[in-house]
Amino acid sequence: MPERPSRIVVIGFDAPIPERVYKYAVEGKLPNIRRLIEEGVYCENCLVPHPTITPPNWTTIVTGAWPGTHGITCFNLHKPGMPLDQTYEAFDSSDCMAEYLWEAAERAGKRAIVLNYPSTWPPRGEAVVQIGGAGLAVNEWRWRLPRGLRVTLGDSMLFSTDEYPLARRVELREAEGWVNMPSSVKRALEAELLVDFPRALFKVEPVKWYLLLPDFGEGFGRALISKERDFKQVFADLKPGEWSPVIIEEFETEKGPFKASFKFKLVELSPDASRLRLYLTPICALRGNSRPDGLVEKIQEISQGLPLPSHSVYYEALKLGWVDHETFLELVDMEHTWLADAACWLMENFKWDILVMHAHCPDWAYHVFSNKLDPMTAESREEVEEYTRLEEGFYKSLDRMVGRIVEKAGSDALIVLTSDHGAKPSGRPFPLAQILEEAGLLAYREEGGRRVVDWDKTLAVPQRSCYVYVNLKGRDPHGVVPPEEYEEVRDRIIRALYDYTDPETGIKPVVFALKREDARVIGLYGERVGDVVFALRGEYAGQHGPHITTARYGIGSLKG
Repeated sequence: MPERPSRIVVIGFDAPIPERVYKYAVEGKLPNIRRLIEEGVYCENCLVPHPTITPPNWTTIVTGAWPGTHGITCFNLHKPGMPLDQTYEAFDSSDCMAEYLWEAAERAGKRAIVLNYPSTWPPRGEAVVQIGGAGLAVNEWRWRLPRGLRVTLGDSMLFSTDEYPLARRVELREAEGWVNMPSSVKRALEAELLVDFPRALFKVEPVKWYLLLPDFGEGFGRALISKERDFKQVFADLKPGEWSPVIIEEFETEKGPFKASFKFKLVELSPDASRLRLYLTPICALRGNSRPDGLVEKIQEISQGLPLPSHSVYYEALKLGWVDHETFLELVDMEHTWLADAACWLMENFKWDILVMHAHCPDWAYHVFSNKLDPMTAESREEVEEYTRLEEGFYKSLDRMVGRIVEKAGSDALIVLTSDHGAKPSGRPFPLAQILEEAGLLAYREEGGRRVVDWDKTLAVPQRSCYVYVNLKGRDPHGVVPPEEYEEVRDRIIRALYDYTDPETGIKPVVFALKREDARVIGLYGERVGDVVFALRGEYAGQHGPHITTARYGIGSLKG
């Protein structure tokens, strides 16, 4: 590398455990990351902002500003005047009150590429080339939605003869009405596949395809998918364990025709066809997700990967048992292959000085199986070994992605491998609402057979990952606390948090509880921050979020 690099590449991993990455790298399992460590600088004590969560910390990385300055203060945002029980996901670039790195660089005549970087949609800056940013993966949308996520065009589906959660049950029957069937087919079974585009961002016209299982005299060993009952219109021909190539089709939507890419895998087919599992990846839109538009389609032309909205790969395909572990790793690599193809294609086809990108894989993986990976929380040694294999697998996939991008960037590029926070296994529950209720700060009433907040009697409510708000009269729509009692209520909140002791362990989970103005010392301030800010020890709550940056638990660490 020259003394003064002419370009910079920032590659972000979401929620990696730094010690695990380092371990696998020095063992030689991640050769490209190992080379970066050996030829560069490795930060052993990288402390990230609080809360330890995605949108604020990625925004800090590309603005150089604390969350209090840029205004993205948690995964969700709450602004003054909104009811205290209302938030929205923090993925809108217009909510960022600081300047992005590429906006500043543009004033100096520099050009940037932004690839799948959270909370940056719509693109800001005139010269930026951007794909994604409205969610955590390309074709995932959390932008301007009240809650949850949507995808373009449709999410993954499983067609199966057995019952699986959220899967589509298929009933096989004798095939009838097929034309151009080869005479060598002794018997054939069929089923209709209704593709109805789950989690679609906008309305997509459902399509019906036909599944054909031909028996050539040796049992059922192939699955064919066709648009009609016509053997010549088959567009996927699979044996058990096989993927189709990338398939590109055009679909009718309320926004006009959309081209999209996808793959099938025949996960399982028994010789007697009593067991069938056919997996359909998310159907990935090839436009409407970049600036200039159409970049995704051009990249797909040269890629065997897919621009997956990959949330369902982890939370449905893996967690619900739709696919085996090998298929899961293939899906992970499918996304990373596409991201590498995209980064390399963009660097080759656009003038650039800065490339900033993000891959979300570690975060979702640890959310799904960190407790099966850690010897402290796993049910058996065999479980630890298997999920360690999966962990190694997804890091190896990321390492291959990094290697390709670093090579394409060239020797005059400064490479930065960074993260927004770490991860850990789930710990004991932290009953925040119960703590506030028992302190006389939070009240409930019965409504329709369920408990709802009684705003007329509630003095304070928990909100988002690490905040408690006073229900303040004159500020909040349901406010009951007079301004002159504001400080007293905040003192009661802090006292309740510090007083709580886990009755089973004797541990006090709360590391600190600060008034909003005192939280400035950790970079949290302004109207988008709660009246009280707190942090937990690593032994409590989920993988990350409310925990202090230095938290550790089991094999996990919240450091970046």
